[in-house]
Amino acid sequence: MSAGLLTAEQVLQAGQKLLELRPLSEVFETILDITVQTMHAETAMIIVHTDEALQLAASRQKSGESRGLDEVSQSLVKESITSNKPILTESAVEDPRFSGKSSIILQHIQSAMIVPLSGRNAVEGALYLDSRSDRDLFRKENLSPLSTLAAFATLAIENARRYDRARSEIAALKSGDSKRLLIGDSQAMRELYSLISRLAPSDLPVIITGESGTGKELVAREIHRQSNRAPKSFLALYCGNVSPELFESELFGHKRGSFTGATADKQGLVEAAEGGTLFLDEIADIPLSLQAKLLRYLQESEYRRVGDTETRKANVRILAATNKDLQTEIQAGRFREDLFYRLFILPIHTPPLRDRLSDVPLLVNHFLRKVGTKITGISPDALRRLQTYSWPGNVRELENTIVRAAVITTSNRIELEDISHQVLSRSATSNEDWSWKAAEKMHIMQVLTLCGGNRSKAALMLGISRRYLHYKLKEWEEPVAR
Repeated sequence: MSAGLLTAEQVLQAGQKLLELRPLSEVFETILDITVQTMHAETAMIIVHTDEALQLAASRQKSGESRGLDEVSQSLVKESITSNKPILTESAVEDPRFSGKSSIILQHIQSAMIVPLSGRNAVEGALYLDSRSDRDLFRKENLSPLSTLAAFATLAIENARRYDRARSEIAALKSGDSKRLLIGDSQAMRELYSLISRLAPSDLPVIITGESGTGKELVAREIHRQSNRAPKSFLALYCGNVSPELFESELFGHKRGSFTGATADKQGLVEAAEGGTLFLDEIADIPLSLQAKLLRYLQESEYRRVGDTETRKANVRILAATNKDLQTEIQAGRFREDLFYRLFILPIHTPPLRDRLSDVPLLVNHFLRKVGTKITGISPDALRRLQTYSWPGNVRELENTIVRAAVITTSNRIELEDISHQVLSRSATSNEDWSWKAAEKMHIMQVLTLCGGNRSKAALMLGISRRYLHYKLKEWEEPVAR
């Protein structure tokens, strides 16, 4: 006899149920429930792959016995994960891949299946099933529907992990235990965090580039927080629209009587930040006449107060930021090339919000807590619209939008009508195709990518025939692996 066979309808129902779940533990339990009940498996395990090692994430035994990872063939699980292909044995005793395995012999396993959990960027792990009964043997026809279910399961696991990370971050922020100053869990932000952690231990200057409103000062503060200078001061100086005389005095200090209004000696920020970090915001706006003095400090750690002949030394790390193209400023004669190369030793770029729209929900929750009103959340429609807007003003614009909406709403949550007209009217940009055909193409291509280019699996998940899928791909002339 053979094990139960998942129908296409069961797979789609199971997939819909999985994608509605959020906590990772519930996703794992539901995957195991479905596979044990529908496939008549005696053992079901979800095995994850981390740092070249296998870990048992969850397991279920029909008999109620407890089985560990050491009681399955880990080499075959690794083979399935590495090759990203399912492994099936209809008769473990006769299959040379299984027959010599001690785990197969000791557990009297008759039939087994291993299906990889293949995510968007990597194989997350594998779903392992086995049966000790010769009445419930797994067959080849089980592979396709179970592989499709595994694709749904992988997507649900990825969503649940993002959900769990978001909950942890929100809880940390509510309790005040969060140390990180930046908000976001997108790929762009994870890359930024990684770069910050590598740059922070150095004492070399850092230049932070990015559009206005992307959080360049927060990046500077985070670099300082992770550095050995964290116990000392972090001071900031805005370089725009300041007279050369006043700017030099703010930066290096001045001597009494050095200019009109200098009634006493004044300590500059370089001196005040001794042992710590000084952040120069919009450094491209520093007067050209003062750029040479800043360069001297960067090279020699020496400076003079305005009106003083005494040369002083300081131990201060310089972090700078700009939203301008410094190469263009150099060509225009507004920025010194030697200063550019001195600053550009460790460059770091802050991503615009449009490149990390998946972070919008986290940012919205963060800003709602800052507002401190009775607002408990945001409606799905309003949040969806925020995630389709290009945000030319970046995170600063999003914060202003949320604060405004929280003030004017008459509900206990932000609704779609509370969002500013500017955001609503520009959410669907003119160069985006919002037609039904475009939506169909996007959906089909996403499912096809999720299925690793397997057209049969994608067609089953989409509920269409393979022939129709082939027709649509030919119409779009998309080069997708067969």
